Amino acid sequence: MSILTSRRGWIDLGCRAAVGAVLAFGAVGCAVNRRVLSEQELACRRDAFAQRELVQRTEMLDAVVRRYIREAEAFAQWQEGEPPTLDVLVLSGGGEKGAFGAGFLLGWSTVDGPLRKPEFDIVTGVSTGALIAPFAFVGDSLSAAQVADLYRQPKDDWAELNGWLFFLPSNESFLDPSGLRRDVTKQIDSTRLREIVNGSLQDRLLVVGTTNLDLGLPATWNMTGEAERIVGGRARASRFIDILMASSAVPAAFPPVVIDDELHVDGGTTSNILIVTDLRAEDAPRKQLARLRPDLKPPRMRFWVILNNRDEPEPRVVQPTWWSITRASVDTMVRSSTLTTLRYFAQELEYVRAVEGADIELRYVAIPPAWKQPSGGVFDAEAMNELVNLGMTMGADPGSWRTDLARTPIPKK
Repeated sequence: MSILTSRRGWIDLGCRAAVGAVLAFGAVGCAVNRRVLSEQELACRRDAFAQRELVQRTEMLDAVVRRYIREAEAFAQWQEGEPPTLDVLVLSGGGEKGAFGAGFLLGWSTVDGPLRKPEFDIVTGVSTGALIAPFAFVGDSLSAAQVADLYRQPKDDWAELNGWLFFLPSNESFLDPSGLRRDVTKQIDSTRLREIVNGSLQDRLLVVGTTNLDLGLPATWNMTGEAERIVGGRARASRFIDILMASSAVPAAFPPVVIDDELHVDGGTTSNILIVTDLRAEDAPRKQLARLRPDLKPPRMRFWVILNNRDEPEPRVVQPTWWSITRASVDTMVRSSTLTTLRYFAQELEYVRAVEGADIELRYVAIPPAWKQPSGGVFDAEAMNELVNLGMTMGADPGSWRTDLARTPIPKK
């Protein structure tokens, strides 16, 4: 997500006051309100974290294999409809530009034919993509309309300055997103959690990425499992929202979230798109299926990637101020890392196609270079409505999907 409140005047006022304030409060350090751990304790936490990630990865991949076996057996018995396909939706970060992805999903709901919006087997989201992901996972037209409306109607209190002295180093963030949390909580209520659980019972997966800042590692969350625990009374309902807010918590701009005594921030800090598995790994679903059920034909796999950003930089003159430099630098880093990850993944798929003869497709969309960012700040209603409308138009047009990523095979690990 981008950083800065839409109330530009308040930021300017704060910046003018900052020089004197920094001199007056220069000796103020960061507030310490968490217990400091020894190197040995941190090493133990790192090992436990790695083990949790491994167990969760295994559980998620097992669910994918179970789902395909069940669908393949049904198709083999009845030979009705199309052969089963594993469809994966990947939603990137992008801050208020998530309005594009929300609008795209709504427009996509109107498409018929071979590129119609499927029921996704896996939905992954990072940052603003994490906020959209639960609606995309439920998948009906009502959910698509609700998330589009959420992005159409940003509130002034979605990103307010964290008090007059927001810039002090003892504060956890510049901005307070309490209003955004309130509105996300209203939308992801008990009814939507039960809908997510229904998908989990079909071995579908909703996955969100955060960054474990204590360990400096990406964290993956099986949100279908989290929803099951909440609906079953084994976890508090706010935990689901905690994870979504952590995924979209831009460091310094928005407050981090403590989950299980670990500090989590924006998943885009480590990866702005989340790919659940390495298709060349021995535990990849295709390879598991070949070992478990060699009698079944491997599934066709389709990856649909929605980039909530331009895939080309927008040339502009950057003023030599800390805010302008920071915003331009963050946008550049995020865009560059996103495209690098996506191109590498495209090469991975090309390698699997060439070596294993796999039937795998990769399509992506991004905000076109012709769209220009209006002059407003973060959560600017004009820009977000433009992007919802643009997304709807592109989503309704199957020709919007692109397949022009590099197709150079990469060596096997």
